[in-house]
Formats: sequence, structure tokens, C-alpha cells
Amino acid sequence: MIIGLISDTHLPDRLDQIPPVAFEVLDGADLILHAGDVGELRVLDQLCKIAPVIAVHGNDDTEESQRELPYAQVVFAYGQRILLTHAHYPNRPEELASRRSDDWESRLERRAKMAQRAGASIVVFGHTHIPMLTEYLGVTCINPGAIAAGNFVTRQAIQTVAMMEITPNGRSKVVHYNLENPKCPFDVSFDLSLGFRAQSQRYTPFIISPELQAKGRELANDYIAKFGEYAFWRRLRPLAFKCWRGEVTEISDADIMAALEWNDNEHSG
Repeated sequence: MIIGLISDTHLPDRLDQIPPVAFEVLDGADLILHAGDVGELRVLDQLCKIAPVIAVHGNDDTEESQRELPYAQVVFAYGQRILLTHAHYPNRPEELASRRSDDWESRLERRAKMAQRAGASIVVFGHTHIPMLTEYLGVTCINPGAIAAGNFVTRQAIQTVAMMEITPNGRSKVVHYNLENPKCPFDVSFDLSLGFRAQSQRYTPFIISPELQAKGRELANDYIAKFGEYAFWRRLRPLAFKCWRGEVTEISDADIMAALEWNDNEHSG
């Protein structure tokens, strides 16, 4: 049995469309698992033209997908029990607190224990935007990687999906594919001791200028306090899309101020 794995498509909030090459790689799968942050459910309509789809919702999903898709799903295939989850914390304060840690062990331990509670030997998850294949606490931990950016200040530099083969005797083999070079398996091995942030820089580098990076979240809070959260993210989104499309290399403080002040002026007078 061949199972296609995909995650973090974020359509259309952070992606215009799923790259056609993703469908080419997943073609031939008997089943497709989507590990959350789907975006609009039409993503699953597109994927199910290849094979039946099982999906869960993520923390940045649309209202529709969060309403209709479960947080986690157990999948049974050839004697294997697979836990499918985005793996975010449903409680927002807990989710934000978990991001303060840079180690992989706490992240993997939580995912492995989620699988163990379900009696699963495999856990397929998304959320980190970093492709992964590793064993932890006797559980095979798989992240297919991401297609779209994780937020409006980074880009998904390496877009990946994965294919998992499960044989009748219950053994599994997983191969990742970089959509830029889909004919060759993509090596997802790395040193867990390097930490989460070091790996993030490879897969999800910043698209904001160094001075904005230095100011960090405090600057975003200042903008939000001045212009309102809706206006801030509404104006940052098209700037991010310009970077994702290659029209500009980065977003500067001046870019954000110009976009926000224009928004402020359109509501004045």
C-alpha cells in the first residue's frame, strides 16, 4: 500500500495554488494523508482526484476546516496503526509557550506519546514546516514537510511531500521529495542537537529585513497597537506574497509603514 503524505498547504491565505508537481509526486498513492493547516477544503477535493484523502485540521486553518476536520485521526493500514495529527496545542497559550523551547526532544516526546496513547507505531504530523523521518520512543515520527509558508514573515524555501509504502507484513518505508527536484529522494536527516531554530532557518528563512528581525515580536505588537491587528495582517499579507513570488527580496520597516499608513489614510476623512 502506498500512502501519500502532505501538510501545511495554507490555501489561499499563503499560497495561490498547490504546485502541479505535488500532484505528480503523489500520483500513484492508494491513500493520501493531509497533516493539517489545509486551508480551504477545496484542497482536499483536488487531492482526492488522485486517491481517497484523510485529513486533520491545524492551528492556522480556515474556520471551515477547523469546523469540519478532526484534531487527530487514527488510520489502519496493513496491520499498522497510524496517528495523523497536526500536533499543535489546541490551547493557544500552551502553543505559544511551547515555542519558547528550542529543543527537539520535547516536541518529539509529545508526538510519540500521542501515538502511544492511540496504540500507533507511526505518527504523521505537520506544523513545524520541517520534513522529518526519525524514530523516537519506539515510534516512527514523520513530517512530510510543508508547501506554504508558516507565517507572513518567512517563506517555505524547500517544499516537500512524502510517500510511505506499507508492505503486507506491516513494514514501512518513507521517502521525501523536494518539489524542485521531484525525481530524486530528498535527504531529511539532520542532527537533532542543532535545535529547532537552526533547522527552521534552512526550511523557513525570514523574508523581513535584518532590522525588523532584530526588533522581533515587539515591533509587531507596536504596529498592532497603533493600527489594529486586522489592518496589520491584512497589509502584511500582500507584501509577503510579493516575496513568495520573487517580486521583491525582503520586507523592510519602510514597506510595512507605507502599507499601514495607506490603510490608515483610506479610513480618514
